[in-house]
Amino acid sequence: MNLCLITTLGSNSGDNFIYEGFKNVFPEKYFDTVFLIDKTLIPKSNSFKEFIDNSDLIVVCGSPIFYKDCYKMKWQNQIIEYSKSTGKQVLLFAVGSNFKCSTDGSVDFPDVRSDKKYVAFVMKYRDVLYGEFIVRDRYAAEFLKTCGIADVYQTVCPSFFAGEVISDRKDRDLIFIIWGSAFWNCDIPKQKILSISNGVYDSLSKKFPDKRCLWVCHDLGSYKELLGHFNRKDILFSNNYIDFLKYYSRCFFGFSVKVHGSMLLSSMGIPSLLLQLDSRSSVIEALGDSYVTADMQVEQLVKICIERIESANDYKEKIIELKAKYRQDYNHLFNRMGFML
Repeated sequence: MNLCLITTLGSNSGDNFIYEGFKNVFPEKYFDTVFLIDKTLIPKSNSFKEFIDNSDLIVVCGSPIFYKDCYKMKWQNQIIEYSKSTGKQVLLFAVGSNFKCSTDGSVDFPDVRSDKKYVAFVMKYRDVLYGEFIVRDRYAAEFLKTCGIADVYQTVCPSFFAGEVISDRKDRDLIFIIWGSAFWNCDIPKQKILSISNGVYDSLSKKFPDKRCLWVCHDLGSYKELLGHFNRKDILFSNNYIDFLKYYSRCFFGFSVKVHGSMLLSSMGIPSLLLQLDSRSSVIEALGDSYVTADMQVEQLVKICIERIESANDYKEKIIELKAKYRQDYNHLFNRMGFML
């Protein structure tokens, strides 16, 4: 089977973590070829059509595809239209939402009932869908059900399988502040988010003097921006996402504004605390984890960080159990859909 996988290539390592998890859930030996298409380039070139022509199935993997005015997004519409014209089906593999949140965590859900374009958009997906709508967060599931789709399967994001649980803690000597400066759907001032993160950085550095506290950036733009505030030696960045798998394996704890920073740590059995900036944060609910909001005081956030550090061993055991559960869930789901894994 040849797969055509729609993702974001090279610009954000978090998307690569999703792909890494995808490969670990679906071992490569079961597929002949995986064609990767950068969704950001689809509106600029017709080259994606050749990959689809040579594929048996199109996969949209772990991406936030439901958000305000999502029916206007060119890459989605072009994939749906070409899929329909060629008779190729689309597997929505744990896709998600990106709805705006306020500082107290409340989600600004689009008015699906009054704007019929949302329903029309979802129905276009349904016409080319392979199997069920498979989503990774409750807001995506709620959105679909509001649009009249009852058959929705919610599971964990594939990034949960990007790393392996680390058994030994002796080499985990780093505390990460996982930063990203591109807030796609967030009205919280960037300076406020940076101030919160820096406050946690300072407090954890003092609380754990035997650990080194570092900023981590998944994309070049965030790295360049952070260089204007902090010393280069205190920031981790690489253009090769494989390096992040090595970096994260040395992490003792992470405070994150990036969902897939927390997800990669979780995949390794390492606890973190995620700051909610939009509805994507709800992805970690599948792990029994909670996130915090920007209206909380730094002292409160640090207290939660310390509590999670102190219960790290229990967290690792929980993750081991959840990995077994979700791998079994995925196998059952795709066996039912015709994948012989």
